[in-house]
Amino acid sequence: MRNKASRAIFDYWANLRGDRAAPLRTEIDPVALRHLLPHLFIVTTDATGLLTFRLAGTRICDLFDREFRGEAFAEAWLENEYRQPAEIVQNVIHYERPAYLEVLASNGDLRHAYEMLLLPIRSTEGNGSDRVLGALLPQGQPFPTTELPVSGLVLESWTFLVESGVLIDAPPSGDNHGFGEALLRRLFSSHGQTS
Repeated sequence: MRNKASRAIFDYWANLRGDRAAPLRTEIDPVALRHLLPHLFIVTTDATGLLTFRLAGTRICDLFDREFRGEAFAEAWLENEYRQPAEIVQNVIHYERPAYLEVLASNGDLRHAYEMLLLPIRSTEGNGSDRVLGALLPQGQPFPTTELPVSGLVLESWTFLVESGVLIDAPPSGDNHGFGEALLRRLFSSHGQTS
């Protein structure tokens, strides 16, 4: 993670989680994250199975010059660029594994480097995760005001995160042929589990 705020969000989530796979959404204290709230979002699956923004911080909405609450997760991505990110979100929820994505915020010919965290959270104790706490932050300087709004995001690379937040085995961009399942099999077999 290149942005210190991303690391702070991951550490907060990891401390809440403890020895569980994911923390409860009721354990997340907005006051503890107040200076980072503009960069946060929550995505869940709606009744039709569509990934939908439950909320999106003001910096994210300002970046796109639109409100994302209630909108499909696919709306944040350039056309035909949402399939792999959506699959990653589904894997984060299903396998309860945090993920780190390097993305480009595209504005025509201009593209700026951002990073996205996807952290599984649960609505109730005893059940698996049903939503993702996410963060979208610039890797370097924030987007200049004159270049707003962006058209959408493009996935560059991604990886699951291990306990310490260390990145592991980032796939090349464009690899959408079962990489997530193969990596999860490796992760679970290294921990003596099967998927």
